[in-house]
Amino acid sequence: MPEFIESMPLSELRPADYNPRRLSEEAFGRLQQSLDLFGCVKPVIVNRGGTLVAGHQRTKSLKAIGVDRVPAIVLDDQVGIHDEIRFNLLHNSVETDGSTVRVPACAEHEHGWSWLEPDQISVRSRANAVVHSEIRRLISGYGTWGSIVADHRGRVILNQDYAVVCKDLRVPLLVYRVSVQEADELAQWLDGEYGVYDYSGVEIKAYNQHKCQMHRLAGEDGTSNRSTTYERYVLPTIQRGKRIVDFGAGEAAYIRRLRAQGFDAHWYEPHMRTEGTAGSLDVAASVAQIRDLQRDVRQRGLYDVVVLDSVLNSVTSPEFEEHVLIACNSLLAADGTFITGTRSLGSIEKKRTAKKQSSNKYRCGLDFLDENNFSATFRAGVWTMQKFHSPETLHASLSRFFGEVEVKGSAKGSNIYGVCRKPLAVEPERRRLALETEFNMEYPGNYRHNRHKPLTKALMDACESRE
Repeated sequence: MPEFIESMPLSELRPADYNPRRLSEEAFGRLQQSLDLFGCVKPVIVNRGGTLVAGHQRTKSLKAIGVDRVPAIVLDDQVGIHDEIRFNLLHNSVETDGSTVRVPACAEHEHGWSWLEPDQISVRSRANAVVHSEIRRLISGYGTWGSIVADHRGRVILNQDYAVVCKDLRVPLLVYRVSVQEADELAQWLDGEYGVYDYSGVEIKAYNQHKCQMHRLAGEDGTSNRSTTYERYVLPTIQRGKRIVDFGAGEAAYIRRLRAQGFDAHWYEPHMRTEGTAGSLDVAASVAQIRDLQRDVRQRGLYDVVVLDSVLNSVTSPEFEEHVLIACNSLLAADGTFITGTRSLGSIEKKRTAKKQSSNKYRCGLDFLDENNFSATFRAGVWTMQKFHSPETLHASLSRFFGEVEVKGSAKGSNIYGVCRKPLAVEPERRRLALETEFNMEYPGNYRHNRHKPLTKALMDACESRE
């Protein structure tokens, strides 16, 4: 059982090697003001050895205002790096309450910390099932690591979703009591922005993104886990005699089926998985795809249809996204059509507010977005990245490289789509950098195959003629 220490010396704490939270000067000042007015109403989380797991910004702010002690929850077990980051992310995220909880009223003189038994927690409504799942996992692994803030009348103003899980798991709940007036004022302060997530310290390798690939057209009948991009926008419009290429094809289920049906279909996947394995990469297969594209472009020119299905949501940086879109621009004929589908920001809100967690094994849990709408996810032993777009940001990204852009799909849905035409001119060196990056990707051990140059030249020449 974790130990709650109401007044722990800051001198006994040391920061973790990585803190996925970054504050602006304005937010840092605001946090100091809040702590000066109300004190620290939320304990930091500490490893048994004294390493700070969550609460880095609070400890920095307390030191800045001359406070040398902090309430802390000390975990029994040492937290691994991936859970350490999840703790830090979730510890800040649970403040986005979706459920409604009440606790018993108390006397007005009862101010500060106390414990409640689970049967004293009254859950009035539930939401944020995916948040509950993540809280439940960490409580089950490390014990009661969080707390709530409530006023004397029993109104909870902070971390109601954490209280719901304590009720469900029948574990004690730590509560900090304030007066009704203080609660009203504190709620306004808590409503401000206290930093953004920052994944620059997480080592994310592009070749690990293959772990995000989905098994399209799986199952005995080959119909499960269909691609909405293909089903809605590619298959209904593709015509015989038109040449099509799928960039970032994953396991290439749809494009292989089109070729088997007699379509002039090609594909490229830089991190093709070796058939029958979960983790090894088939570099030779990717090189063969590059050579096929090089021969085809030299002989017959650029493509009538370029498909980018669920790739924009697996880029690892804004620069990587630009390289991907330039590569697709470079593959597209002047009168061709570019079709893409990607994850929507609406999918995050949909997951957060759901009363039940999705059983779809390809949907990861809680997403914590940085300022560029990227979220890092720990899966299969490595960190991977996911990018989310709104219709507005997708349109803006696509409009940089295509003259005619139509964004489709609901902003509240799980996916949004772009159908683009009229590939725009790109400065040659910028295009060359993108092509050399995308067709000569890094593999484990800092290996690159260096078989991309003939294709890069073929595409550069074709784009020069196109423009």
